[in-house]
Amino acid sequence: MFPRLSPRALYNTAPRPFHRPSPALVRNMTTPTPVWKPDASYERRDMPPRDAGEPSSGPTAGQVDAYLAPKLLHPSYGADPALPAIQSRALEAGIPPISVSPLQGQFLSILALSIGAERILEVGTLAGYSTAFLSKALPGHGQIDTLELDPHHAAVAQENFLNADLFPFPTIHVGPALETLKRLEKPAEGAYDLVFIDADKEGTLGYVKEGLRLLRKGGVVVVDNAVRSGRIALSREEEPSPNVDGMRRLYDWIEQDGGRTVLANVTQTVGAKSWDGFAILYKLVE
Repeated sequence: MFPRLSPRALYNTAPRPFHRPSPALVRNMTTPTPVWKPDASYERRDMPPRDAGEPSSGPTAGQVDAYLAPKLLHPSYGADPALPAIQSRALEAGIPPISVSPLQGQFLSILALSIGAERILEVGTLAGYSTAFLSKALPGHGQIDTLELDPHHAAVAQENFLNADLFPFPTIHVGPALETLKRLEKPAEGAYDLVFIDADKEGTLGYVKEGLRLLRKGGVVVVDNAVRSGRIALSREEEPSPNVDGMRRLYDWIEQDGGRTVLANVTQTVGAKSWDGFAILYKLVE
C-alpha cells in the first residue's frame, strides 16, 4: 500500500508591449485549403510585462490581476483568509512559490462546481493551495485525493488542511505519482469527476492516461502549465526542455487519438504568473 497521511497525524520526515493581433487568412497557392497565417504583430514569444518595472504601453498583466482580484475573489473561495496563510506557511517551509494564483484557483473551484463534482483527484499537492480551492467546491459528502512525491511538502500541506478546516478533508497519498495512480481504483461510490494535474511535466502524459482510467464519462482532466510561455510551439531542436517536451507529448497523443477518447482544448492565460495556460480534456467514453 502507498503511504497516506491521516487527518490528525502528520507525516514527518527528516518583455515587450502586447499588441492585439490582427490575423489574416491567406491561401496557399499549391492547395485549395485556406491556411491561417498570423501577421507580423502576432509573431512574438512574450506577452504583457508582468510588473510595472518592464516597458509597456499600457497596464501590465500583474496590474490587471491586482485590479480584478478584489472585485472577483469570493469570500468563501479566493478571498478566504485561510488561503494566504497556506501560501505563507509554504514559503516559511521552503516550498517553491509555484502554485496557481488566487484567480486561477477560483477558476478551478468554478469548474468543479459547474460539473457538479463530488469526487476529485489531484496530482501534485505542493503545499495544498490548489487542493483547498478544489475541496471548497465539493459537497460535504465529497471526496478529494491528492498525490504528492515529497514527504516534506505533504506534511506542510496536511498542516495547512487542518488549519484551513477543510471539509471534505483531503487524503494525501505520498509517493511517485504514476505508481500511486496505477494502484488507485475508482472510488466505491463511483469514478472521479475531475482530475487536476499540476506536477512534473515530463510525466504528464502518463498522469493523464491514468487519470482518464479513473475518470467517469463526461468528467474533466485539467492540466496546468500547458503553454510554457509559448515554448511548446518551438521545435525540439529550438526548445529541448523535458518539461516542454512533456506537454508536446500530451498534444501529440491527443492528435493521434483523433477525438475517440477525449474532446480537448487549451486556454492560454496571462497574468501575474506570466504566460501559460490550462489544457482541458473532456472524457467521451466509459
